[in-house]
Amino acid sequence: MRVNRWKMTLMLTICSLLLFLTACGGGAGDNSAAPGPAANADNLSGVVKFAVFSYPVDDGIDPVTGSNVKGMKTMLKPFLDKHPKLTVEYIEVPQDNRKAKFQSLLLSGSVDVLILDSSIDFYNQGFLMPLDDYLKRDNWKQNYYDSLWLDKERFTNATDGKVMALPGIVNTSTVMYDKQIFDDWGVAPLSDKPTAQEILEKAAKLTGINPKTGKQTYGMYYDPRSSSHMMLDYFSDGNGVQLGETDWANFGNSKLNFNTPQIKKSLQTLIDMNSSLPPGYEIGRGFENWGKVENNVAICLWCSKTDEILKNKLQDRYVVTKGVRDKNGKTSYGTAQTYTMAKDTKNPEAAWQVLKYITGAEGQKAIYDNYKYLPSWKNADWVSEKDNPYAKQLLTVVEDTKNVLFPPIMFSLIRPWMAELISRANHGQKYDLTAEMADIQEKINKWVEEQKVIDASKNKK
Repeated sequence: MRVNRWKMTLMLTICSLLLFLTACGGGAGDNSAAPGPAANADNLSGVVKFAVFSYPVDDGIDPVTGSNVKGMKTMLKPFLDKHPKLTVEYIEVPQDNRKAKFQSLLLSGSVDVLILDSSIDFYNQGFLMPLDDYLKRDNWKQNYYDSLWLDKERFTNATDGKVMALPGIVNTSTVMYDKQIFDDWGVAPLSDKPTAQEILEKAAKLTGINPKTGKQTYGMYYDPRSSSHMMLDYFSDGNGVQLGETDWANFGNSKLNFNTPQIKKSLQTLIDMNSSLPPGYEIGRGFENWGKVENNVAICLWCSKTDEILKNKLQDRYVVTKGVRDKNGKTSYGTAQTYTMAKDTKNPEAAWQVLKYITGAEGQKAIYDNYKYLPSWKNADWVSEKDNPYAKQLLTVVEDTKNVLFPPIMFSLIRPWMAELISRANHGQKYDLTAEMADIQEKINKWVEEQKVIDASKNKK
């Protein structure tokens, strides 16, 4: 009996240790063994399961442009032609409820490569492969814009410093303006790198009855529902928005300070500039003619799409700046699409080579040729100013970005409140910044406390 009890104790101890080691497998750089020699890339075989999001798997019609476009299968074909023993199985992930789909695929171990919105949550749960050893082995990291690695939500983990994903096409927004409206009013164009103060002063001058056309114009536009958080960074006296410290691995350790004099001043600026924006801007109206001849908004504060401008051949009229800069000369935002590799992939070398190809020069060129999306690849000599005369300016914004990041509570609580506050102020309703900011800070503090419970539960697993 004593022997059996000893055996059982030993077995339980071993099982407990194995469970502990399994549970601790994520987010700390111990996700997997080091890659084999680079020569293994010449003999790829087996299957790679690729979860595709934001691109069609098969060839078809682009719903935006109406053009014939190639799907991911066709774009990966040149790579697979070189590796006839390798098969890629595609999993088309729909826009709706995509995070749950990704979670399911990762939990079940039925995916190798994924295109994600961001990688931090899945990496911190231990689902994603840190890519540093692969990048070092293949001397690959320097091929992308250096600034992208500052993005701690998508590419570099803030806790362990490991690379979580590779960059695909770039995603950025910046300040654009309609030169014709400036000329009509006799106002000097915006600087190539305008300050927030310059924008405010010129927007006020450009609001009113246009002296040339006799029609109403407005100085600027943004949508508070989707970009008021970025306006806090713009209108911060060049200091950038300061919200305290966010612990991206354990939000309960964050020290968030929203109720500060600087943020209060920035919020008051957003309220005071109402008079330079078109009626209904707080619900996304008043901007319908941007990119057209009949446009009546001088400055777009948060712009990225140029399709309408190019379609109407008005690129000489609409000008892209290099963005509002902080005191360190950095723009607010410029990141890229996120390509990741599952930690539990059963074919790691092949998965890495698929990842490397589609985010490399050949893959990003194929995406550019079909969709005209700008690349994160530094030496993208295939990008043509004829295709997109704004490409150089937009890529400069990405190159110089600081990638200001916000904790999740910005999007669930703070930004909706800011949009509602701005709407109230715009309609002459009462608001009390001091009292309301104090209330928001209390809710933030409560959220942080709630995260401590979630963190404790998560870290027990």
